[in-house]
Formats: sequence, C-alpha cells, structure tokens
Amino acid sequence: MDLSSFRKNRTIILLLLPAITAFIVALIPTLSYQWPMSWDIYYHIHLAKLYLEQGIVFWDPLTYAPYGRPIYYPPLFHFILASLSYIFKADPFQVARFLQPILAFSVVLSVSYVGYRLYGLSVGVLSGFFIFYTMLFHRALLPIPETLAMVFLPLSVYYYYHSSKVHDYRYAVLAGILCGMTLLTHTLSASILALIIVLCTIILKYRSKKSVSKYFAVFWVVALIIASLWWAPLLLKYGFVFHNPQTTLLNPYGYLITLFKTFGVLTLVFALMGVFLLIKRRQEKDVIILSWILSLLIISNAYLLGFQILIDRILNFAIFPAVIAAALAVTYMETRLDRKWYRVLVSLLVIGALIFAFTSAVTLKPLVSSPQQDVAEWFKTNGDKTKVVVSLTNGTDPVIVSISRQPVSTGGYQPGMVNVIDMEKYYFRTYQKSDLVNDNVGYFVIDWGNAPPYSEVVYESKGYKICKVEL
Repeated sequence: MDLSSFRKNRTIILLLLPAITAFIVALIPTLSYQWPMSWDIYYHIHLAKLYLEQGIVFWDPLTYAPYGRPIYYPPLFHFILASLSYIFKADPFQVARFLQPILAFSVVLSVSYVGYRLYGLSVGVLSGFFIFYTMLFHRALLPIPETLAMVFLPLSVYYYYHSSKVHDYRYAVLAGILCGMTLLTHTLSASILALIIVLCTIILKYRSKKSVSKYFAVFWVVALIIASLWWAPLLLKYGFVFHNPQTTLLNPYGYLITLFKTFGVLTLVFALMGVFLLIKRRQEKDVIILSWILSLLIISNAYLLGFQILIDRILNFAIFPAVIAAALAVTYMETRLDRKWYRVLVSLLVIGALIFAFTSAVTLKPLVSSPQQDVAEWFKTNGDKTKVVVSLTNGTDPVIVSISRQPVSTGGYQPGMVNVIDMEKYYFRTYQKSDLVNDNVGYFVIDWGNAPPYSEVVYESKGYKICKVEL
C-alpha cells in the first residue's frame, strides 16, 4: 500500500469512528426493547401503514375521526418505513426499531463529514464526539422524521457553500436535492435550513463580492421541484393548516438551564471558546458558522415577543455549528499546549463522550407503556374498525390507531388538525346520547373512575379501562 492510499484509508477510518460508536451505542436500546423508542413514532407508523393499505393518499380518515384530516406531515420518512416493510415483509414497528442505529450513525457521520470538509480531519472527528455530549444525540437515537432531516441539513448547507467556492452547479444541485428531501421529511428542519441558506447567501455575496444568485436560484429550483411532488397536490386540494404548539414561558434562569441541557456543559464551554476564535479569524466559513449559531439563539428567544415556539427544538439545530466550533477550539489548543497535554485533553474528551453516549443509551426507555400497548392490542382483536375511540387519558390515541387501525378522536401531530370533536363534553361527561351518535363514538379509554354514561367496561388492564358504548 502506498503512502497516499494509507493516508486516505486512515482518514476514512478516523472519520467513521464517532459514527460507528453511535451505531454500536444505539444498539443498546434497540436490542433491549422490542418496540422502537419515542412516542412520536407511533403516529409515523400509522401513516406508513396507511400508505401500505391505500397507496399514495393525502387524506387520513383514522385520526381526528370522525372528520379525518389532510396529511400535512411530509411523507418521505413514512414512505421509507412503508417501502422497507414491504421489501422485507416486516412489521413497520420492527423496521423503525432497527432504523435507530442506522439513523444515529448517519446523523453523527453527517456532522463529522461537514466539520472535516470545512476545517480538516481533527475537527471532523472531534465534532462527531462532541455530539455525544448534547441533546442532539438523544434525538439521533429516535427513529423519527426529524432525525432523518438532521442527516440532510448540514450536508445541504455545506454543498451549497461549496458550490459557490468552486463555482460548480453540480454541488448546488446536490444541495437542492438534499433540501427538497428535507422539505419532504420535516417542516421545521426545512424552515431552519432555508434560514441558514439565506444567511449563507448574504454572507457570500458581501464577503466575496461575487454573484451567488445563480447558485441560489439553482438550489431553490431543484429543492422546490422535489418538494412540489407532495406539497403541490396537497395544497391545491386542501390548502395549508398549521397550529402552533404551546410554548413554555421561561425566565432567564430557565432559558439558561435549557441551553445547558441542550448543548451540554462541555460542548457549550468549548463552543464559546470556538466562537471567540471564529470572530478573530472571520473567514467566510467562520462567519457562516457564527451566523448559524447566533441566528438560532435569537430565534430561540422569540417566545419573549409572544411567538409560539419550541425552544429546545430550535436550539437543537444550533448544535451542528456549535460542535464544529467546539472541535475547532480544541484543535487550536494543539498550538498552545505541550503535545503530551494536548493528547491528554483529547483523550479525556473522547472518553467523556463515550461515557455520555453510553449513559444516554442505557437510560433511554420507551415512552409507551406495556398497558398502553395492551389497550391497543385489545382494539386490534376486538375493535369494530368503524366506531371512534375517545381517549380520556394522554398519549394512547397514536398507539391505538397505529397498532389496531381503529379510528381515534385525536391521534398525533396536533399542528395539522382541521376539525376535532368537542372533547370537553366527554372529559366532563356533559354529553348527550345524540352526541355519541353524531360523533360516531363507540369506545372510551379511561385511566380512572367509573365507565362514562351510556357505556360499560369491557376490558381492564393496569391503569386503563376500555368502555364500550351501548345505546
């Protein structure tokens, strides 16, 4: 093997180390539990099953029943689940479960690769290990659309930046493809990506004094063509609906706690050092990283102006540039520390990252309990598949509909609801017999008290009762 081949193989192996670590660590919850992690996955599996049952459709009749609703959640992740289930003749739950280590591997590799391409091998490798200190790694263990979008987002930003640097439209096309896939995967991620691309364009225009509008145009033409495959027919038929999620108002102390929890103390400390280094250098790529971090920190405080945002979810997207800045700060210390002490520092950071990664994996547990799954299994065997289930307890609707295919009165992705039955009258039991008929209610799921009026208990498990309506 000649020297160039050895160096190339060494680079690949080192760059893969954090990602392979993520894959191995993600196997811990994957093999420990027979169900995929997260509560959200049940809604996404429901949509994957809907596509398997009905083909490509834009209407979901089983959630927010009896009205149903347009499917406002982008479909790429669900198509992947459905396709893999069909190809391997496997249950979508098991497909999602075994996607966990693959997605964790891909997220870490994506960030490591971008760090490597921007600042070199050491930054790339350390960026991957710094992720283990952050909440982003916890999200990376979950088989959900946001995790898939996290793979696309940093790559799209990098290839867009690279297209303007080497004056090659092919990279702008590649970046546009990745953006289009993000638009078909996760709306919030796509919105953040759009913001970063705009900031990147402004910086490139005023720093290099060269026109980047042609690369910007190519990027968006490609992205929107891909996104329109789903969004165009959906919006033309149903318009657009989005209900902002509820925001928890934080005081400055609460915001700082969220910031530390999201980034991790070590990542935050080294990222801050990296920010000072980037400010001092102020190369184009440095300014892009800085603007990426700063813009999302500003947006995460928009709740102070009354905007409904999920603060921690916004901050998650700032982790990408933050870990690169943190890794850059560490590599800069190589010129300031004795070589021996620099190696000790890097070794301690890597060992700490491994400990954090392992801790995240062993403490991660399914959010859906066995009794909730038992309730869903009862409906799978005994439900009539036509009457609506009104769940008077939190978190069971997506589980019921994904496992049993029984219509439910709510059922995941609340921002995309259109019509919903008046749940208060059922919570407070002020409904009439005519309400049950008009809302097509056939079952109640409760976790306390006696059966609601006009119903009787037909099944009881630990903490839950299923009550069948008898008119």
